[in-house]
Amino acid sequence: MEKETNNSTYQYPSTFDELIDDMQNHADRYKHLQIILNRKIEHSLGLGQKYFVVNNIGFGVYQLNDVDYSNGKIYMTLTNTSTGNTAEISLDVNNEHPEHFLICWNDIKQMAYAESTIDYTNDELLEQENK
Repeated sequence: MEKETNNSTYQYPSTFDELIDDMQNHADRYKHLQIILNRKIEHSLGLGQKYFVVNNIGFGVYQLNDVDYSNGKIYMTLTNTSTGNTAEISLDVNNEHPEHFLICWNDIKQMAYAESTIDYTNDELLEQENK
């Protein structure tokens, strides 16, 4: 039988492995973290991967350099791919409305490429050039 967790007394998992296990068992509790954390070994927690990071200050493309976890917070060190500046952010695992949003940059590129590769016939392209 699965162990029930009282949300009013629940604090946070003790380790990164426990957090990922808890995410698998209680996906609804961690919807806000699932885009950046998963157990897929080939991603190794996304290290080296690029993310589109958005917060109340602005947005940009950052590469994830380091991830750590302590006391219910995920700590990330990222590098801005345009400027080379580093940034450190933290995400409270219990905050369903985080200050920072990370979206996989490859996912954004795939959506943009899919949108721009609409099939045109040669006649349609010629018509557009003549306008």
